[in-house]
Amino acid sequence: PDLLVFDDYNALLQDVPLDIVAIATPDDLHAPVLKAAVAAGVKAIFCEKPISTHTDEVDEMIAAVEAAGIPVNVNHTRRWNPTWVAAREALRAGRIGELVTVFGKIGGERAMLWRNDSHLIDIMNYFAEANPIWVVGELEPAHANYGTRYHGDGGRDSALEPAANAFWAYDSGVRAFLSGMKAAVPILEVELIGTKGIIAVGDSQAWLREATEHGEVTSPILPSYSMVGMQAAVVDLINALENGTEPQSPPREARKAVAIIEGILESQANGNNRIDIG
Repeated sequence: PDLLVFDDYNALLQDVPLDIVAIATPDDLHAPVLKAAVAAGVKAIFCEKPISTHTDEVDEMIAAVEAAGIPVNVNHTRRWNPTWVAAREALRAGRIGELVTVFGKIGGERAMLWRNDSHLIDIMNYFAEANPIWVVGELEPAHANYGTRYHGDGGRDSALEPAANAFWAYDSGVRAFLSGMKAAVPILEVELIGTKGIIAVGDSQAWLREATEHGEVTSPILPSYSMVGMQAAVVDLINALENGTEPQSPPREARKAVAIIEGILESQANGNNRIDIG
């Protein structure tokens, strides 16, 4: 009975002093809420992914939060999920040598560029730990003439957003492949191909295939902690607020996925040519 309910977030921000705001509006409506929250003087923001549907909006959001010194975590959930974290720890430890290729696989109805594809593209960036510099993209045939600007409904109707295949490069020399068609079996997995082995990782398990003098050896990669997803993301944000650390999914990192998606659209519109991104 004491719960306050508002039908206008501006009225909420004006009437109630808030420490942390969670932005869970449709995908294309994050920017105005974030900028209003910053103007209201909130201390931290938890924003659903993708951070926005256009890089020009992302840049405005970054400018606003950095000028105010406000930590932001974007909910690219797998950055806190145990199997994915354990896989990156194994990669960083050199278990497969130097990373050469990141191969992301996604399928099913929700293989939409700004929906589940944004999760997959972000986790590929998480492993590459580098900046994407160019991309070649191909949209599914039903959306071959989609254009270069978002015009979905915020992530509800999968028919309004394309799936895609893509190939891009990082400034580290690592290459990435995205295989994502709605007609494919529902899947979200990543393979990390290195100079000495391969790591395969999904939401429930991760595996290491190492080349040894006695042949290939396959073993599970066991996570070292159990806090998952959104809970861990919020704890990470609070830690950033209290201790001044950078959260795992800050806006500048989340921007990379949006830039790749925009590059895929532009590549399709330009005859599947290579598009420089930044």
